Amino acid sequence: MGLGFLLPRRSAAFTLPETDTLSFSVFRKNDSPMGYHRLRFLRDGDRLIMEKEINLEVSLAFVTAYSYRHHNREVWQGGRLVEIETRTNDDGDDYWLRAKAGPDGLMVDGSGGSYVAPADIIPTSYWNSAITSATQLLDTQRGLIMDVRMEDKGAVMLETEAGTLRTRQHTINILTNPPGRTNQIDLWYDDTSQWVGLAFEAKGQKITYVMDSRAIPPEPAPQSAARL
Repeated sequence: MGLGFLLPRRSAAFTLPETDTLSFSVFRKNDSPMGYHRLRFLRDGDRLIMEKEINLEVSLAFVTAYSYRHHNREVWQGGRLVEIETRTNDDGDDYWLRAKAGPDGLMVDGSGGSYVAPADIIPTSYWNSAITSATQLLDTQRGLIMDVRMEDKGAVMLETEAGTLRTRQHTINILTNPPGRTNQIDLWYDDTSQWVGLAFEAKGQKITYVMDSRAIPPEPAPQSAARL
């Protein structure tokens, strides 16, 4: 189903969609649409480039009650993240992150400060299934390191717009999040380790990602078979 890129440090593979694009429709309260999350994968020699766009909005009585915009560009080489640049507007609050691989690790600069992250850190962009064995993650919005505990919830049949898929569910338990932010994120990966679903709670509402039947490229950046 996907194309493999070797990850020597984990003996795993980057599993990419056949079209090199991946698209999710995002819902709140299970059925109220609020936007999209789209990824595009490019190859540049031995480097893999991932470009991501998230566009979310909640309107009440024709008034925008909440909006979220996020752009992310990652460069991977030799199984490791070697460069990342993101910018985020979370309902009026701006965040940014820039990082490059250096001799001592990933040199991070952003809204969360400047520091050196571990060279093998995995960002919270979810497409890389190696995240399921991580103990720390790089928050792509705030630019901080998050301590996490992963749980393997086992096999689950998941409904997507592409049909019902046999998947494995994993839960990220975030141990170092500020008060008021989500502390658990559920992820689903199919038999080839491709990312196919996500869900979490925010402000008392369940947010669900449903994989689209046909992937749509992002715009260029400046236990039941039921919907979750």
